[in-house]
Amino acid sequence: MKIETTLAGSYPKLPTSPGDINLRVVKNRRDQGKATEQDVQDAVRQTTRRILEIQERAGVDLPVDGAAGWDDAQTYVARGLGGFQIAGLIRYLDTNTYYRQPEIVGPVTWKGPITVEDFRAAQAMSERPVKAFLPGPYSLYRFSKDRHEGNEGEALAAIGAALAKEAGALEEAGARWIHFEEPWLGRAHAEDAPKARAALAPLLEGRKAKTTVHVPFTAPTAVFDAIRELPWTAIGLDLREAPAGWDLLPRIPEGRTVALGLIDARNTKLEEADEVAREIARARAARPDLAYQLSTTASLEYLPADKAELKVTRLVEAARTASRNGGS
Repeated sequence: MKIETTLAGSYPKLPTSPGDINLRVVKNRRDQGKATEQDVQDAVRQTTRRILEIQERAGVDLPVDGAAGWDDAQTYVARGLGGFQIAGLIRYLDTNTYYRQPEIVGPVTWKGPITVEDFRAAQAMSERPVKAFLPGPYSLYRFSKDRHEGNEGEALAAIGAALAKEAGALEEAGARWIHFEEPWLGRAHAEDAPKARAALAPLLEGRKAKTTVHVPFTAPTAVFDAIRELPWTAIGLDLREAPAGWDLLPRIPEGRTVALGLIDARNTKLEEADEVAREIARARAARPDLAYQLSTTASLEYLPADKAELKVTRLVEAARTASRNGGS
């Protein structure tokens, strides 16, 4: 059985070859009044094309557009929703990177498509189905500061409903897979389980596209029973940072897909294809009734661009080795 390949989240924006556009340079020139917003948009599109070409050369089955136009995984979408404003820089989890913190200052609403034109542009550049990317509602809330006088459960449900409308717009634009990034699900405690379910339920119910709920860095052990029966297609597990994710395999409902995060997005060391293939075989031996994808553990964006490209190539090599071995 073939092991499909895909990536999680964003991808390095820096060029790797002479002549490639440097998006950061173009943005700096815009900030200095030396380039226009159209110049930035053109650079975003050229960067997206380069990111897709890297994946297609390697043979990735479900490429991503790399979120070239995003500053981080939250603000691009939060800025487009009603009820949010964007505040100052704050540290991203336990990393040395920062993001602009969204603030909830009113009722959360969907005002119109936010990511659809980016998706359409990326899909037009690829012959393979591009996987659309959105923040998950639980994590978007946790990354934000709630200044609105509502209760937490209502805010989570409202964010889930707003993102459901964005997902619907992506489906209308042709998205066959939608990836929801949920790093905070792994940090949630058992008492948070009803809130996690309340956030995800309106997002996942009635979806035409296949969906991935991806949880990088930690395993969603404490809340998994609350979300396991929701109608997601795939659960993405980071099996490098969080080997406890292996213990979730017996609890995954029959017929679902697991995106095995076995290519480490936080470490430049290149995995051995044979070793990764053996880990895929371990998963298939434990749960032969499930389907499997091979994925990066998280966004590759913070690796050097040349190392990220090597990781993409190794991802495909490992999946092909596992597919040839038939999981044995």
